[in-house]
Amino acid sequence: MSFYNDDASRYKRRRVVKNRVGSSRRRTTDIEQTPNEANEDGDQNGNNNELLSNEKTNMTVSTPDVLKEKPVWMSDAEWAIQQASVKRAIEPLVQGDKDDKEVDKMAYEDINVKMKYLKDIKDSGKDEIVKEYYNTQTFHSRQSKRTESPIYRLRSFNNCIKYILINKYGIPEGSTLDLGCGKGGDLAKWGMNNTRQYVGIDLSDESIREAIKRYKNGRYSFQAVFATGDAFKVELPEILKDFSMEQVSFLQFDNISMQFCMHYAFSSEASVESMLNNVSKSLRVGGMFVGTIPSSDFIKWKINKMKEGEKGWGNSLYSVTFPDLEGCWDREKKNFKKPFGNVYNYFLKDAVEDVPEYVVPFEKFRSMCEDHGLELRYKKNFFDMFNKEIATFFPMLPGPLVQSLRQEDGTYGVSGEEREACSFYLSFAFERV
Repeated sequence: MSFYNDDASRYKRRRVVKNRVGSSRRRTTDIEQTPNEANEDGDQNGNNNELLSNEKTNMTVSTPDVLKEKPVWMSDAEWAIQQASVKRAIEPLVQGDKDDKEVDKMAYEDINVKMKYLKDIKDSGKDEIVKEYYNTQTFHSRQSKRTESPIYRLRSFNNCIKYILINKYGIPEGSTLDLGCGKGGDLAKWGMNNTRQYVGIDLSDESIREAIKRYKNGRYSFQAVFATGDAFKVELPEILKDFSMEQVSFLQFDNISMQFCMHYAFSSEASVESMLNNVSKSLRVGGMFVGTIPSSDFIKWKINKMKEGEKGWGNSLYSVTFPDLEGCWDREKKNFKKPFGNVYNYFLKDAVEDVPEYVVPFEKFRSMCEDHGLELRYKKNFFDMFNKEIATFFPMLPGPLVQSLRQEDGTYGVSGEEREACSFYLSFAFERV
């Protein structure tokens, strides 16, 4: 086990964020409703033909007012363009049927060349594949410049979403448990939230080493400890047994975060139960459980568009392939046959190569959370979230992050293939009651 702690006593400064969204917002409910949401568990009839079609369905949201204050780093010309960009961000991406079919056909042909199915790997083996992959990926990421990546803007968009989620629903000046913390990429986001104590846990020991380096070099004002462990199988007291209770908030936290990792738990019901036990037992009443996961609505919508015999979809940036779609998908009910173990192979250029992941049927996830004393307060796909919240959070975001989202036409965000890759995800927030 790798572990590290630092009381950060020499860094007493606190970051002050102007115009912070009040903590009372976390108790409001902002949940997108989709048809037949209750049928996601795969045990009832459901029809999802019209779910989440960003390309053909207008998703109506209110247009935000232009920002009231211009950031000091932005020129007047950029400010004018940004105001127009915020309104334009509301407009849906529309494609004709012909273009849509041609894009899908080209993408699937590309998948057939790239994807290698992992048919004979047992569940225990998949865990080792994931761990070994992220250990290897951590090494490779050290060798390349981030800005040269073909998914640089995509990563920036995802980081923007996490900044918004953490600072909209995370409890300020609280204690934070980051499960699946990776290389510590969210340390600055929790720093903006003025968290006073941070605990990071990840399956990959190489990622934990990088997270420790990032923390030590970042001059953060909060105390932090890091440990290697599998929170989907092992109880947190066992993972953190080498730390004193004071160092880990007596295992009671104000915030628990799981970013782009919780879907691995859905390999089995036992794994999800173990994960939620760790979350519910470690979260104070009134505390917030926030995260980002693949959208089962989007996945089902894509599957329903596929022709018989096809196993996946994608474009030059990402692809999704089901090794055994017929075994897990009910074509008549247009739903998954069971809520757990629905494995697909995910590819993201320059980041993830054919790693086995699992579908998270959201209503099953929500039901299990309720059984553990967690009530849903927020659910939004990434684009609805960006469109609704960017006007409020734009002045708070780091200038370099905002500039990395600047497109050639002067607008901010992502489009085209990057947009579809982002559409694969949603964000959520639950409150411990």
